[in-house]
Amino acid sequence: MSRSREIWLSWNNNAERLRLPVNPPDITIGNASQTTTVDVAGIGEVAIINDPVLKTFEFSSFFPATWGPYCEYEDIPNPKQAVAMIEKWKASNKPIRFLVSGTAWNFAATVEDFVYREEGGDVETIYYDLSLREYKFVTIRKLDTSKKASNGSTKVTTSSTAARPSTKTTPASYTVKSGDSLWKIAQANGTTWQKLAEINKIKAPYTIKPGQGLKLK
Repeated sequence: MSRSREIWLSWNNNAERLRLPVNPPDITIGNASQTTTVDVAGIGEVAIINDPVLKTFEFSSFFPATWGPYCEYEDIPNPKQAVAMIEKWKASNKPIRFLVSGTAWNFAATVEDFVYREEGGDVETIYYDLSLREYKFVTIRKLDTSKKASNGSTKVTTSSTAARPSTKTTPASYTVKSGDSLWKIAQANGTTWQKLAEINKIKAPYTIKPGQGLKLK
């Protein structure tokens, strides 16, 4: 298993994020006419054609109850909390973001199916199958019939407005995770690292630790 890729799922403009603690061995990509299975280690070499047919992404992995050498990082999420997060995103009927670091894989997607279970005597470890469908943000065109053309007929003009409203709300606090920095946390929450340092009274060299609580505003 390659450790060179970080696979992230995020929701509500990055307000909530989840990095997969154990990368799936492969991901199956499908559309209306064909399916392709690619090894996660070779994702960067796979070209994704930007066509009008929405793609699906399917993979299986697990949320381990405790850290093991197969994990991509040390501060892994609680399996039940990770499952609850994905269930919440699915129930929201809003798209999530599916991203694989170091590649062009960065898609908006809906959670089409999420099946999870415990297996054998592996207590509290949760195995899952996840199916995502690519989501396209559309532009809505509005007709303006208030103007008249020179010949007296109704002149129809169009104006474009984005169909995706901004729904992100910045939480009041944040708990530092392994690998975080003030800059990274600030970028994810629409602020600056200098402001975070100021409101949390953090002095140079601006060190933060996993589990530390930070005020965001």
